[in-house]
Amino acid sequence: MENTTKNTFAVYFFLKKRGEKKKKNDGKIQPKTIWKKKNIQCRITINGDPVDFASFIFVDPQKWHSKDQNAIGNSVESQDVNTALIDFEKKIRDIYRESMRKRGNASPAYIRDRLNGKVTNKTGATLIQYFDDYNLELKKLVKLEEMDDETRKRYVRARDRLKAFLKKEYKRDDIYLDEVDVKLANSFYLYIRETTKSGNNNAQKHIEKLRTIVTDAWGNGYIPNDPLIRYNMHYDESDPTYLTWHELKRIMHKKFHSERLEKIRDMFVFACFTGMSYGDIRSLTEENFNIMNDNNEWIDKDRNKTKVKAEIIFSDIPKLIIEKYKDQRINNRLIPIISNQKSNDYLKEIATLCKVNKNLTCHVARHTFATTVTLTEGVPLETVSKMLGHKNISTTQIYAKVVHEKLTKDANEWNEKMQGIENEFNLQNQ
Repeated sequence: MENTTKNTFAVYFFLKKRGEKKKKNDGKIQPKTIWKKKNIQCRITINGDPVDFASFIFVDPQKWHSKDQNAIGNSVESQDVNTALIDFEKKIRDIYRESMRKRGNASPAYIRDRLNGKVTNKTGATLIQYFDDYNLELKKLVKLEEMDDETRKRYVRARDRLKAFLKKEYKRDDIYLDEVDVKLANSFYLYIRETTKSGNNNAQKHIEKLRTIVTDAWGNGYIPNDPLIRYNMHYDESDPTYLTWHELKRIMHKKFHSERLEKIRDMFVFACFTGMSYGDIRSLTEENFNIMNDNNEWIDKDRNKTKVKAEIIFSDIPKLIIEKYKDQRINNRLIPIISNQKSNDYLKEIATLCKVNKNLTCHVARHTFATTVTLTEGVPLETVSKMLGHKNISTTQIYAKVVHEKLTKDANEWNEKMQGIENEFNLQNQ
């Protein structure tokens, strides 16, 4: 038994208590019992918490001394068993001491998994360092066009805020991965709410990325379990911001004296009439256009985010914008575009100049396409879902909930059709 000021730690070897089966020969029990070697079991107990597992050291049960926890006799076989047990226990105690020294804690399950090769020697792995390594992998995915760069940047922002949180709340630049728990996630959530003045959904997105990192670390054997599996994610339902026809036309009619604002306006309007996201517009090339059997030209493109194909008819306004910038193409990209952050900054200027009292972002254009440009004009929900490249129509249904203009238009058209029907009603029963 080895004691510390905070932990009790013990290693115990034993054989499972099961009745031994005798080998049979043609259905008859042999006159002499033949014993099979048994796998010696190991029990590690820390603070009363035990974990049993096989050592894969085998012994003849007739030669096992349960009290002394070793093989009896001076045979080479018994000596080999006892030497293996000594080495095995030394490994256990070394892992225990290393874990206590580096992390300040140890668990029987972690020691077992280290011994069995399920967890490699990664006790020194830290959260921010692992986050950095993960973000480097995301960079490779962006280069392979398997991920939108804006998605990668969200992970970078989450990492930076997490580091600032640790510095403020823990007075440390980093923590070990196995120090992460639900309490830390809850504290990080409150920190995001307070420091960024953001709502629940934005804070939850930061926690979601933290969970992704921790789960990835667990999957790669850096920690013995996923400590955030019980964290309760909850997003508030919110109506997407979109422009009405009146607001959109104000932006379309506006004459800008700044070339940078004009380019961002054109990109925004392009998105309003195609439903394409910032990332999809950024990677749009001539290869994404096809002439279908209906003799119409279509934008046929897998969405960067979901890899689901979006099919959008190439209408007149997007054609005019692409033609306008045909001499300014870089790397065969059809629309000149700057960073998402800068684009959103400039869109706020545009909103002010055009007297649009809404938080204008690149994604508002996609919402505007779904609501004002399509659903309000009677395009079926299933068709809009296909044009947006949604995996499930349930994702598109959020727009159907907010289109009051469509409800008003349909109701008025229905009311007009009902005109005169009152003459068919014998209201006075005469």
